[in-house]
Amino acid sequence: MKRICKEEFIEVQDGTLTKLLGIATLLVTMYAMRKEGDQEVLHLWCKHKADVAICPRCGAISETIHDEEPRCVRHLDVWGKRTFLHFFSRRFDCEQCSRSFTEELAFVDAKRRQTRAFEQEVYKACIGSNKKKVAKDKDLSQSSVRDIFNRLARQQQRPLGSGELTRVLGIDEISLKKRHQQFALVASDIERRCLVAVLPSRDKESLEHWLDSLSDSQRKAIRFVSIDMWAPYRLAVSNKLAHATVVVDRFHVMKQLNTRLTQLRSNIQRNATPEVRSTLKGSRWILVRNRCDLKEEEQTQLNKILDLCPQLRTLYLLKEEFRAIFERIHCRDKARKFLAAWVLKAQYTGNKFLQKFVTTVNNWREQILNYFIERITNGFVEGLNGSLRNIIRAAFGYRNFVNFKLRLFAQYSFPTNPR
Repeated sequence: MKRICKEEFIEVQDGTLTKLLGIATLLVTMYAMRKEGDQEVLHLWCKHKADVAICPRCGAISETIHDEEPRCVRHLDVWGKRTFLHFFSRRFDCEQCSRSFTEELAFVDAKRRQTRAFEQEVYKACIGSNKKKVAKDKDLSQSSVRDIFNRLARQQQRPLGSGELTRVLGIDEISLKKRHQQFALVASDIERRCLVAVLPSRDKESLEHWLDSLSDSQRKAIRFVSIDMWAPYRLAVSNKLAHATVVVDRFHVMKQLNTRLTQLRSNIQRNATPEVRSTLKGSRWILVRNRCDLKEEEQTQLNKILDLCPQLRTLYLLKEEFRAIFERIHCRDKARKFLAAWVLKAQYTGNKFLQKFVTTVNNWREQILNYFIERITNGFVEGLNGSLRNIIRAAFGYRNFVNFKLRLFAQYSFPTNPR
């Protein structure tokens, strides 16, 4: 409690401060302005509007005060000044229970030093900034800010059995520490565009354990699972969600093909004449970008490259043809035929870089074709991962996985009114 003498307070003549306070159960009777450091701090002496309380055990109304003691809590700023509320915390005697109880207050939790409104303000500030800056801005200790944020973030993180049903589940991973092969698994609801779970590992056992923790109704509700081409994901889903359709994200497939194209370009560039090497220099993005997205000068450079390098031309045209299958075909059976024809063309080239991609396509063919059922992609998941990486960078990394998880759920948990 702020040590302030009651004689320092000045009586309030009207209800202006009560209106500014905005707490329905309190009436401001006095105020004091004090200089603390280089700031002016506002202290408000309040009294309860009601002289009764409801017993939390039996629900009876009690009018008999057992005892009371002064209490001081931090509230939202009034007039741009740090504001503290002073009031009596009351204990009542319940005639029906024959026991005493502490009055429950709507604006502040028990044993807390800040009102709920102020804690919410701190919590929201932490989402858009880091805790050290928030502590400085709010004139709080970093431990207080961390405690407020973690407590409210846990409330935001709903338990798995809370009833939300996910139809399209997206699974991907995010690197926790650069160059250390530390990955967290991120599961999200693609249709409702929100976070579902964050697991400390991307291995098969971790994913299976999380799927086991879901209720029967939650597991049955999952109809599609969108993944990249990481085998443990496919194995875990097939073991625990046998009814669900696994969809390989089309953009991860294209990324693999573009990687093979880049490898071929690099191989040609290393062994080429100075003229070809000069033409190929800086051409990576021209080759992997969609042809329809190239500017006129880029189209000119691309044509020059393809004329000089027949091998590169063959693989590039196959790359564009492969992309066209995903762009233009909307039927799974038809896509199967076009993909089979494309694989034969790719095998006929005899290109060693392309053969590696063909092997990948053959290993994941059914999951790739499942894209054509509802054209589901991991686009939202990738966007979410980009936001999560920004959070990691802003915090200069997280040593505590639990704190990292709470931070993510604070910003990307289930919406109140899902779409």
